[in-house]
Amino acid sequence: MASDTPSPTIRRSLAWVGFGQVSYFILTFLGSVAVARLLTPHDTGIYAIATAMVGLLAIIQAMGLNNFLIREPALSPGLLATTFTVNVLASLVLAALVALAALLGGAFFGDPGVRDVLLVLALVPLLGPLSFLPNAMMEREGQFRTLALIRTGSTATGLILTVGLALAGFRYMSLAYSQIATTLLTNLTVMAVARRHVRFRLSLEHWPAVSRFAAQIFAVSGITRMAQRLSDIALGKLVGLGALGLYTRASGNFNMLWDNVHMIATRVLFVDFANRRRDGLPLRDRYLQVVSTITGLLWPAFLGLAILAGPLVRIVYGARWDGAAVPLSFLCLAGVLLTSITMTFEVFVVTGETKRQARLEAIRTTVGLALFVAGCLHSLAAAALARVGDALVAQWLYRRHLHRLTETTPAELLRIYRTSALTSLPAILPAAAVMAAWRWSPAVPLPVVLGAIAAGGAGWIVALRASDHPLWQEVARLYARRRKEGP
Repeated sequence: MASDTPSPTIRRSLAWVGFGQVSYFILTFLGSVAVARLLTPHDTGIYAIATAMVGLLAIIQAMGLNNFLIREPALSPGLLATTFTVNVLASLVLAALVALAALLGGAFFGDPGVRDVLLVLALVPLLGPLSFLPNAMMEREGQFRTLALIRTGSTATGLILTVGLALAGFRYMSLAYSQIATTLLTNLTVMAVARRHVRFRLSLEHWPAVSRFAAQIFAVSGITRMAQRLSDIALGKLVGLGALGLYTRASGNFNMLWDNVHMIATRVLFVDFANRRRDGLPLRDRYLQVVSTITGLLWPAFLGLAILAGPLVRIVYGARWDGAAVPLSFLCLAGVLLTSITMTFEVFVVTGETKRQARLEAIRTTVGLALFVAGCLHSLAAAALARVGDALVAQWLYRRHLHRLTETTPAELLRIYRTSALTSLPAILPAAAVMAAWRWSPAVPLPVVLGAIAAGGAGWIVALRASDHPLWQEVARLYARRRKEGP
C-alpha cells in the first residue's frame, strides 16, 4: 500500500503552486493598493457590476471540463476533440450574451460605464479556447512549476497595464483593457509552452460522456456562480454601486488570502486525490492531513484579519475605504467555517458524487442568496453577515457526506479543530489586545499594527511547535530533507 505521507512530487508541486500563489498574492495586493488609490469606490463598483453580469452569464461555461480531463483514466483523440468543441461552443455563446448585456446594462444601472466595460469584456471568452486543452493537460501532468511561472508573468504584466492606464485617466476602463491584454498574453504563452497539446479538431464523438459530466458540474458550479453574481447585482442595485465597490474591495482582500493559500491544496491535491481514487487507495489519511494543514494555517490568518480589518484597510487603501472593514471581518469569519470542510467540491468530483452535490448546492445557494438579498435590504454590513449564514448552511449540508466519502469520523476532525483552534489563540491575542486598547478604532498606528502581527506570528509558531501540529511536522520534514540534500 502506498504511503500516506505526501510524496516528493506532491511537495514539489505544492512548492511551485505556492510560489506562484505567493507571487500572485504580492502582485495582486500591490495592484489593488495602486488601483484603490487611483480609482474611487464608484469606479470600482462600475467594473464590479460589469464583471458580475459577465459572471452570471458565464454559468454556461461552468462545466468543469478541465476537471473532466484530469479525472479520466484514459484520453483518446476523440475525447479531447469533444471537450474542446463543447468549450468552443460555450465560449461563443457567452461572448454573444455579454455583448447583448452591454446594450442593456448601462440603461438598467443608469451608468454608461457599465456598457463600455461589458463591450470590452465580451472579447475575453473568445480567447479562452486557445489554451483550454494545453492548460488542462499541463495540470493533468502536474506541470505546476510552468503554470506558476506563466501566471506570475501575466499577473505582473496586468498590474503594470492597469496602473499605467489608470494613471493615464482611463478610470474603470483601465481594469477592462488590462484584463483582455493579460488574457491574450496568458493564452499565447500557454500555447507556446505546451505546443504538443494544442489541438483545434472539432468533434462530438464522445458527446454523451462529456455532457453527463458537464451537466452535473454545471448543476453544482453553475448554481454557485449564479448565486454569487446575482448577489453582487442585488447589492449594486439595492445599496448602490459605491457600496458594491466597498464590498468588492473587502471580498478581494478575502479572496487574496483564500485563493493564494487554499488553492495550493485544492488544485494540486485534486490531481493527487484523482490518482489515489484510480489506484483504489482511500482518501482518509490524505484528507485529514489537508484539513490539519489548512485549518492550522488559515484559521489564525482569517481571525487575525477579521480583528485588524479596520486599521489595515485604512492604512493600505485610505480612509475613503473604511466602509470595507466590517464586510471584510464577516467574510473572514465565514472563511473559518468553510476551511473546516475544505476540498468539498474536489472530494465529490473524484468519488463520482456530483449528482448528489448538485442537489445539495441548489439548497445551499437558494438559502444563501435569500439571506444575502435580505441583508441588502438592511445594509452593506448585514449583506456581508449573510455570508456567515451561508457558511453555516454549507456545514450542515456537507459535513456528514464528507465523513462518508473520506471515511473519516466526527471525532477525528474535532481533534484537528481543537488543535488548530488552540494554536490560533496566541496568534490573535496581540491583535485583539491592541484593538481593545484603541477601542476598535481604525486609526491604530502602523507600527502598533505591525507589532501585533509580529507578536501573533511568533506566538503561533511557538504554539505549533509546542503542540507538534501536523503543519509543524511537515515543515520539520522539509527542513530535515533540505539539510540532508545539502546546498
